[in-house]
Amino acid sequence: MPVPGGVSAPPASAQPQSGEIPFTVGSNLYREAPFSTFSMQLGASSQEVVNNVTPGGFLRGITMQVTSTGGVIGPGVLANDGPYSILQSCSLEDISGGPILYPMGGYQYALIQKYLRPWDGDPSKRPTFSNTINPAFTIRFFAEVKDTLGVLANTDARAQYRFRYTLAAGNQAGPYGLTTTAPTTQPTVTVKLYIESWAQPDLQDLLGNPIQQIPDGLACSRFNMHEQPPLTSANNVIRETLTGNELRGLIFVVRNGDANKTRVDFTDANAGAMDFRLDARRVWKMTPSQLIEEMNAFYQPLALGTWTRETGVFVIPRYAGPANAGDNYSGQGEYWLQTVEQTLLQLEFGGADITTPPGSFEIIYDALAIAGELTPELEGA
Repeated sequence: MPVPGGVSAPPASAQPQSGEIPFTVGSNLYREAPFSTFSMQLGASSQEVVNNVTPGGFLRGITMQVTSTGGVIGPGVLANDGPYSILQSCSLEDISGGPILYPMGGYQYALIQKYLRPWDGDPSKRPTFSNTINPAFTIRFFAEVKDTLGVLANTDARAQYRFRYTLAAGNQAGPYGLTTTAPTTQPTVTVKLYIESWAQPDLQDLLGNPIQQIPDGLACSRFNMHEQPPLTSANNVIRETLTGNELRGLIFVVRNGDANKTRVDFTDANAGAMDFRLDARRVWKMTPSQLIEEMNAFYQPLALGTWTRETGVFVIPRYAGPANAGDNYSGQGEYWLQTVEQTLLQLEFGGADITTPPGSFEIIYDALAIAGELTPELEGA
């Protein structure tokens, strides 16, 4: 698929020279106080907020902290995808306005953090998380995968990245909004954004040793995006059309066709054996229960019971686990799935679990465009 804004090969200095200290050793992770704070009471209409990202260093991503006060539930009914459903759309745009992290809701980006950057953890397990009429959560919107893979050069104040988000109307039919039945009082929500980056390192360390100036991971561009083909209650053949790059992971979100777009699980009896194909080759064929077992095998917190798989959510990880830093939350799996624009990638299954057709089969992509040579520890991370 075409890459927004194009991807150019990194400078020759991106690879460490003999005697150089690696970038990740000579640099440091940089954070500062929020560069944007926005507050409003959720109301009858949505509200878009656009912020330029402060330049400096190599941008990893944006962390969003959401808090709220003043809400009274009364007769209200919280939305199924809450509390993330208050975010109708979020995106990170490059300097030309093209998306890097494509417009998707808060629920989708919470799944991306949990399953595609699991070392950041499940956002619902943070101590400040609140899925109530006064929602509170933290989500990290990262272009970086890990250890500089996918970082963005963010050094020109004349050409800035932008982070754009839309707070949904407070009460509406799902999947967006805080409630599906109106509460006594909608809360006042405060959204804070702060930058996560790698600092530009000094030319030398304190002993005079040269430090690599360009991170290895700049040779990769990461894109998160989605599509939502319809589902019938009969047999379904779903084609994944956003091909053309290496796929690091796919998340499937299955929804019924009712007014609130309720998520629904596939069952072995109704979906049958799900057949996943790449061109003329079968990649795998599994029942839904097998797919869930594979998720438990890859994601240790699921197997240990510290995480819970969300209803209607199925994940196909295509990364091999940690890069430089080992951890127990990344699993040990396959390497990236290579595709080209002409690739036929499709999934076939029965749809009898969809009781109110047409439902939707949301496909969330973690796609990597590689424009240069990567060091071995970054391959497949």
